[in-house]
Parts: sequence; C-alpha cells; structure tokens
Amino acid sequence: MDGRKELTDRQLSAISHLIAAPSIEQGCKRARVSKAAVYEWLKNESFKAELKRQRDELIRGALDSLKVNVSKATETLVKLLDSKSEPIRARAAEDIIEFAQKAIEHEELEKRIEALEERLLQQGGNHR
Repeated sequence: MDGRKELTDRQLSAISHLIAAPSIEQGCKRARVSKAAVYEWLKNESFKAELKRQRDELIRGALDSLKVNVSKATETLVKLLDSKSEPIRARAAEDIIEFAQKAIEHEELEKRIEALEERLLQQGGNHR
C-alpha cells in the first residue's frame, strides 16, 4: 500500500522542506512546522518511509549527476597536465594518481568481497 496516502498535505510538504534543508531545525522553520510535530510524525512508519524514499531519490539523482560528469572532470584534469603553470600541472598529476590508486583499491576490495562471499556460499553448502 502507498504510505503517502496516509499522510496529510502538511506532512508531505514538511518532508520536502526537511530533505532540502541542512538541518531538521531549518527544515521545520521552512515548512512552518514545530520540531515537536516533526518528531511526533517520525514515530509514524508511513512518514518515516516517505522521508527515506524522498531522501534516497534525491541522493540517487545527485549520484547520477556525478557519474555523468566524471568523464568531463577527468578530461579537465588531463588537460591541466599541459598547463603552463608548474603548480597546476603537479596538482593535476597528484589528483590523477590519487584517483587511480583509489580505483585500484576499490577494485581489489570488490574482488576480496566476492571471494569471501563465494567461500561463505561454499561453506553454507557443506553444512546440513
């Protein structure tokens, strides 16, 4: 069942303000709702679920935007390697090396996790 149907327009409006604000206090002020009301609403599973759903949607959108622009950012860093300014070239090189190291570490961690998961699956199959 859609939990949003159980929420009032005031609660739905408050959720929009809460996820857009840097703090609950500011979200309450923008929504013109008391903190006590919001904390009471947070006891409601439908309210909490909708707040989480909207936050997750906002985060997914932000991550999608970052993913789309990683290529452009990488191109910019590579172009900076040809800068006339030595400090800019050095910083670009450092950034590229740092990002490459993080990517390698991430890949290695993924492989280790996959290997552990495979072992767990195999061990699980050996038990009664």
